[in-house]
Amino acid sequence: MALQAVISEFYAAAAGRVSWEQPLDALAAHLDLWCTQIVGVDKRSGRLLFNAYAGAITPAAMLDYVRQYHTINPRLELVMRTPDDRWMHCHEHLDDQFVAHNRFYQDFLIPHGGRYMSATKLADNDEVAFMLGLFRGANREPLATGRVESEELAAIKHHLSEAIQNYLHLRLTYAELGMARHLLGQFAYPMLLVDDARGIWHRNEAALRLLQSGAVLRERAGLLTCAEPQGDEALAEALRSLGLDRRHQTVSSTRRALKLQGVDGRSHLALLSAVLPEQSGGAFGTNPLGLIIVHEPGERRAPDPLIIGDCFDLTPAEARVVARLAAGDDAKAIARRHGTALETVRTQIQRAMEKAGVNRQIDLVRMVLDLP
Repeated sequence: MALQAVISEFYAAAAGRVSWEQPLDALAAHLDLWCTQIVGVDKRSGRLLFNAYAGAITPAAMLDYVRQYHTINPRLELVMRTPDDRWMHCHEHLDDQFVAHNRFYQDFLIPHGGRYMSATKLADNDEVAFMLGLFRGANREPLATGRVESEELAAIKHHLSEAIQNYLHLRLTYAELGMARHLLGQFAYPMLLVDDARGIWHRNEAALRLLQSGAVLRERAGLLTCAEPQGDEALAEALRSLGLDRRHQTVSSTRRALKLQGVDGRSHLALLSAVLPEQSGGAFGTNPLGLIIVHEPGERRAPDPLIIGDCFDLTPAEARVVARLAAGDDAKAIARRHGTALETVRTQIQRAMEKAGVNRQIDLVRMVLDLP
């Protein structure tokens, strides 16, 4: 594929029309690379926030990198020190003797088939840095730096930097227009829309206040992170299980519930559900997104029926009944309030208990009041 066609796909990925894997795979083929990768790093904590890759590298190798080896990658610091308008070529800084005694190279990179990297920064601010890495395998030479190759690298850097800036901007603004802002803005508790890479597409006012407090969730250049590091892996796994990334069809559930620890030691309940364009009529855009509802501790009133329904997989009618039970009403009072038959309410209570896995009504109420 010609370089101009690859560049066009950069912008298509930024707009959400194709996955990031597609242009990165085309770039790997164009430059004869072992792997291409874009990473976003939290500069304050060193945590990996964004990761898109393609090429011959295996999913197992990338999982190893994300879980442990990115923290000891000696080339990240070199890239961070490189001026924004330059490229870093690792062989110019790390010689064969260093490589022969370095754990990152010997335990991870070379056994998986990689060796040389040319890298540059695509975006850099006080909070995060996005970097592009072009990798050659152990049996290949590093990227040449002749005139033609240098011109190609300059074009790649320029257009991919623009595409990443567009990508970050679109995630922050797209769903702010229209349905998401109108609908989610009506709820008093925190609600966010995020993509499979934890990019925030929308947050209502309550969620904005929660993010600004930094108590349990935080925002880093439009990406959602947890205040406590152990929560990041659980959040990423939960989003993956929703099947938002259409390249991977393994969907374990369309709903997940997470207990997230705050910096003050209090637990918050995060309820995740998939919002798919084909099921929502495209009301929130054309990309699959995850809806995250956060139930904050400390409020002893019964949670909203929407939260109860998501947590226990209840129908809207069952959730309304359980909310009234938690508020102190009995079955007769609920039937009068809702204008339904007493037997119908009793059936809804029984079904709710079955779904919650309890045998007594008092246990169901206790579970609701003890959320998260």
